[in-house]
Amino acid sequence: MVKALRRLAHGQKGLDEEAYRAHVRAVGCESTLDLSRAQHSALLQRLVALPDKPKVHSDARRA
Repeated sequence: MVKALRRLAHGQKGLDEEAYRAHVRAVGCESTLDLSRAQHSALLQRLVALPDKPKVHSDARRA
């Protein structure tokens, strides 16, 4: 579950480590390894509510 949260936060949402940690602290925890089920659900809801990072099109990478 921790890997899935980090994949969502860093991969899909584009959060850096500092921003991710701020969201973890916002649900009352210092580490994702210590999340209760309720905290996990709250963190997941926070992350899902964020916009996805912009997709880079192959044409844009060449420019």
